[in-house]
Amino acid sequence: MHPPSHVLEAFGAVGPATRLDGGRGRAWRVGDTVLKPLDVLPAELDWLRDHASPGRSDVRLGLPLASRSGDLVVDGWTAFPALPGEHVAGRWAQIADVAHQFAAVFDGVARPGFLDERTHAWARADRLAWGEDAAEVPDDVPHLPALLAARRVVVEPSTIVHGDLTGNVLFDDDLPPAVIDLTLYWRPVRYSVAIVAVDAVCFEGAPPSLLETIDPGQGFAQHLVRALVFRIATDWFNELSLDVDDVYAATVARVLDLAARGR
Repeated sequence: MHPPSHVLEAFGAVGPATRLDGGRGRAWRVGDTVLKPLDVLPAELDWLRDHASPGRSDVRLGLPLASRSGDLVVDGWTAFPALPGEHVAGRWAQIADVAHQFAAVFDGVARPGFLDERTHAWARADRLAWGEDAAEVPDDVPHLPALLAARRVVVEPSTIVHGDLTGNVLFDDDLPPAVIDLTLYWRPVRYSVAIVAVDAVCFEGAPPSLLETIDPGQGFAQHLVRALVFRIATDWFNELSLDVDDVYAATVARVLDLAARGR
């Protein structure tokens, strides 16, 4: 659905509207503004306005824009700046660095209350990955029972992390990396990096060795296990088809081996 004219006016968006590939096909660019229907809790936008600083020198953030009246949501629509840069395939190590830079923006903040209010598939899958969701996983769901059984305790501090960085970091030769579609979770930073690694291997043609090289530190396999649970359980909660010989199979086998070896 095209953003209505009164929404464009409210956010000061001027120019022709072009549908963007991202945002599940619902995002539109109008001049220097990206508009899309509200797809998070309003409290998340309020929290970002209160806690995120757009002026850091090491990373740029696609923070929500206020309308002329000061509202972050207008008739169900939100707006964000169209930040310069492009997604560049293969820069997974750099995206891993951005994961740490992104978390540093929120260093010292308290856990946001809105995290407990989210009920969408992604939030439920994240909770399942970390043992906070009581969903019973049938034995015939591909991969999930084995991955859940492979989890071990992770003792690392949590902070605000981005849970979907792989396609949401934009690179520009003259500017710091930009992070868009801010998808917030309260987890260890290495979990965010593990999601990047899993996405890269399963969907972007990265070599399986990336699972070990993107973070060679001890215990990273436990984050990879949880990253796979997160992605596969999201598909399951969204009632998508899950086949044994799917895009996850080879990666699951490798990660389970790493976990068994205590990597």
